[in-house]
Amino acid sequence: MFCPHCGKENQSEARFCGHCGRDLAEAMPAPEPRVPAEPVEPVRIIDPSQPTAVVVPGLKWGVLAASLLMPLIGIGMGLYYWIRAESEDKVAVGKLWFFVALGIVVLYSLLGEV
Repeated sequence: MFCPHCGKENQSEARFCGHCGRDLAEAMPAPEPRVPAEPVEPVRIIDPSQPTAVVVPGLKWGVLAASLLMPLIGIGMGLYYWIRAESEDKVAVGKLWFFVALGIVVLYSLLGEV
């Protein structure tokens, strides 16, 4: 820390300047008041008064089929739809994709051992 009066360097925990003897605390700027953080919005918001968004059947079955070949797609899409869903329909589809893909991973693991 440098003294604002004489410009000499002092230890960071010093209260008085070791060269001119002036109070270092009086020259320190007052800390800015903390601004309270914005409240965090919940991840999943389902408003019953709004029409629910429906998952397109082609997307539902396409990701399910892709989960059989590449389970990481199903796990990723399932978690995304399960956590970030705007409707109960999307939550259900997300759970379906996730658990089917997880089952395929377990099945592939068991078949790899044989």
